[in-house]
Amino acid sequence: MSSTTLKAIEVNENRIAIAAAIIPFSIAGVLIRLALQRLETFPGAPVFALVYAQWIGCFIMGMAGKLKSPISLWYQPCHPGITTGLCGSITTFSSWQLGIFQEFANFNAYPHTRGKNILAAISEFVVTLAMSLNGLKFGQHVGEWLTGILNSHPTRCFGRQEENKMMSEEKIVPKGWSVRSLTRKDYCTILFGIACWIGVILAAIFTENQKELALACVFAPVGALLRWMLSFVNKKNVTFPLGTYIANIFGTAVLAALILSRSGPQLTPISCNVVEALGDGFCGCLTTISTFMVELTTLPRRHSYIYGILSVVVGQCFMFVILGTYIWTNGARSSC
Repeated sequence: MSSTTLKAIEVNENRIAIAAAIIPFSIAGVLIRLALQRLETFPGAPVFALVYAQWIGCFIMGMAGKLKSPISLWYQPCHPGITTGLCGSITTFSSWQLGIFQEFANFNAYPHTRGKNILAAISEFVVTLAMSLNGLKFGQHVGEWLTGILNSHPTRCFGRQEENKMMSEEKIVPKGWSVRSLTRKDYCTILFGIACWIGVILAAIFTENQKELALACVFAPVGALLRWMLSFVNKKNVTFPLGTYIANIFGTAVLAALILSRSGPQLTPISCNVVEALGDGFCGCLTTISTFMVELTTLPRRHSYIYGILSVVVGQCFMFVILGTYIWTNGARSSC
């Protein structure tokens, strides 16, 4: 169907509902990332475990980008919930930078030369970048295929009552933080988001096992919501996504400080759980590779290279300054 024949339908963009939608999606995202890391971490693993989470997050991001219109027409906050909340929390820029630095510094003290350290760091960098790009492109292909199915069989996919709505174009109407524009579905989303956050807080308080996992779920919405707020800055400069850049660099610096805190005096078990949870939950959800890859592939080529190189180089500089200066003078050890 030609886009010129589509009827435009106004879709309210309420930031309160979007923030509420991001909460449960970010909790799901960090759970998926940590589950994949645990599943793929075993002796003799052919590749580092984090790469699977990076690929899946970018794959979902690619699909969501192509299906933005039908998702937004169904329920607008669901799209930023999926892209910012879910994909941004499954993928992580800070842990990627930590992995590169750990290979550079031979953090795990493997018996090989410094030249092999450089090769290992390059491998961590290239494999993650290539797999993330592959996941994004493959997701876009699947999204285009699904879009074709939706356009070819709208009645079968949506039913007759929803066909006209879902086959229309959305016209986003910003409503800011207005309470007056909230719908019944928005209120349900807000209640569900609050309930999810309270649920993981109670789980973190009362659980005896997997406390670090529960705490990571508590901190996940904080990181995801902060990244979402920083994304508003991206509109100020279309050639350099400053909001995403700040989120990724700040999260990388915080993660370096958290790893450093584990290299000092012996920490209590609960302190270790909090440090681990902040790294996995807050830093992992504050930083993202899925949005980073979308920006690299949509920016003009010259600006894309500048943005990508600055992000990686500055991220590594923070790792070397914060973490490297200590471990090279006192040795790498963990008190957890």
